[in-house]
Amino acid sequence: MDVKSLTCKPETINLKRAIQSSKKKKPRTGIQCCSLKQDLQGQSVAVIGLGKYGRAAARLALARGASVVAIDQNQSLPPLEQDPVFEKVNGNGLTTVPGHFDTELLENVDAVVVSPGVPIENYGLSRLLGSGKRVMSELDFAAEVISRSVKILAVTGTNGKSTVVTFAGQMLDHLGIEAFVGGNLGNPLSEAALQCFQMPSSKPRFQVAVVEVSSYQMEISKLFFCPSVAVVLNLTPDHLERHKSMRNYALTKCRVLSHMTNTKLGLLPFGKYSNHFQVIYLGKSGRAAVRLALARSASVVAA
Repeated sequence: MDVKSLTCKPETINLKRAIQSSKKKKPRTGIQCCSLKQDLQGQSVAVIGLGKYGRAAARLALARGASVVAIDQNQSLPPLEQDPVFEKVNGNGLTTVPGHFDTELLENVDAVVVSPGVPIENYGLSRLLGSGKRVMSELDFAAEVISRSVKILAVTGTNGKSTVVTFAGQMLDHLGIEAFVGGNLGNPLSEAALQCFQMPSSKPRFQVAVVEVSSYQMEISKLFFCPSVAVVLNLTPDHLERHKSMRNYALTKCRVLSHMTNTKLGLLPFGKYSNHFQVIYLGKSGRAAVRLALARSASVVAA
């Protein structure tokens, strides 16, 4: 993406460098939804954080053929093995580990899937990321098996995400377009992937996925979640207790734009919060209220 820089007072953020660094690892091609159901057969997956995101990711991992170690810091958490929801997919091995555990366990699995509520400072995740271990967010784990024919609209920003996502879903429904609406709002994206697996044919369950994306969901760099359209509504200080600085928060939010190539479309905020950051475009642009810049690798709209 030909975005030169993003400045967030009082700190300067080089968005171009951040996006380019995320492109050092090329996005992988996701498998076709429903066409390869047991792609994790014989592998082990650890899922950390067993709220709605972790539980959905654990079910998806089991459906994909993996054995699952489900981890949560809640000592009193009932074992997932006793949950009727998991009976249909628990044919490969499921173990719940509540409370304290030996982090060496994570070194012995093939992949680690992290719920958005779990900071990467916990469980030695930062060290695992640096070691080359396959560590993924729930969002990316689900996106890996969403069919490439499904168009993804990703909406992030500090405020207004749920309203925009809900309205977009209603518009698509009014137009007769089958859409999944979820992510940080409502159902996790892993639920969409599971519904794809449950389809009797290779035809995707949805034409469009409208996904609300939080900064927590993008804390781990993504490889598979590549929206057709990505929207950053606004950026104001929030969740700084986790992200430590406005710079980190803004860069994490803007990861939604990484890997967007060819005909992908990105929308960035302009106007009310323009004092908080500045976007400089390379390409044709006017001075109208809506400015359109067409770059070689992506299209960016500021409105």
